[in-house]
Amino acid sequence: MQNMDVGLVLLDAGRRVLALNPAAARLLGPRAVGLVGASLHDLHPPSHRAKVELLLAAAQDPTSSASACSMMVALPGRVLVLKASTLTPGDGPGDGGAVTALILMDAAKPAAVAAAPVPTPAAPVEPLVKLPVEKGQGVVLLDPSDAVYLQADGHYTTVHTAEGAFFCGLPLSALEERLDPRHFVRTHRGYIVNLRHAQAVERRDGRSCFVMAAPGAPRVPVSRARADALKKRLAL
Repeated sequence: MQNMDVGLVLLDAGRRVLALNPAAARLLGPRAVGLVGASLHDLHPPSHRAKVELLLAAAQDPTSSASACSMMVALPGRVLVLKASTLTPGDGPGDGGAVTALILMDAAKPAAVAAAPVPTPAAPVEPLVKLPVEKGQGVVLLDPSDAVYLQADGHYTTVHTAEGAFFCGLPLSALEERLDPRHFVRTHRGYIVNLRHAQAVERRDGRSCFVMAAPGAPRVPVSRARADALKKRLAL
C-alpha cells in the first residue's frame, strides 16, 4: 500500500464534487479538469446514471456488501477500482449534510516498486477490430465499417449507424487513435466521420459539412481549423 496512489473524491448530498486530492487528479488525467463543482450525474450519459445511483445508494446502506459499494472504471490505458463510502454528517465539509467519499485505485498498480522503471519505447496503439457498443443489457461488437459517424457524448461516444445510434464507453479521442485513419477522419472536436459513408460536401452559412449516406442524410460539421486539411485530402 505504501507505493499505491489512492485517489479521493468528495461529493456533497447533491452529488456534486466538493474536492479531489492530487492522486485522484493523476489517476483521472484530463477527466479531472473542471471536475470540482460538477454534478456526478452530468459526467455520465443517461444510460449509466442508474448504475452510479445504485453504487451511491449502496454506500449509504451499512448492510451493503463491499462488492455492492465498488465498481471497475475503464479509462484509456488503465482500469481503476472505485469504492464509495458515506461519511457521517459533520465529518466532511459543507453544511452538515452527508458527504460521500469516492476512493480510486489503479487496478494494475503493483504492490511494491523495487526500483525506478527503465523507460521503454511506447507500444504501438492496437487498431480496433470491433467497436464495443451497448444494446439492451449487453454489449454488441460492431464492425467499424458500419459506423457512419461518431459523436462525442461527454466522456463517451455515440456511434451512428444506418440502423440507429449506439452508446460506446470509450472517449472520442481514444477511438480516433485506434480507428483506421485511411477511412476515419476527425472533422470537428466532437465528430469523426467514416469517409466510406460520406456522399457529399455542402457549404451552409460559410461553414462546410459532410452529407452522410444514412437515413435522413445526416450532416456532420467540419470545423474551420480542419477544413483546409480535409480539402487537400479529398482533392477539393
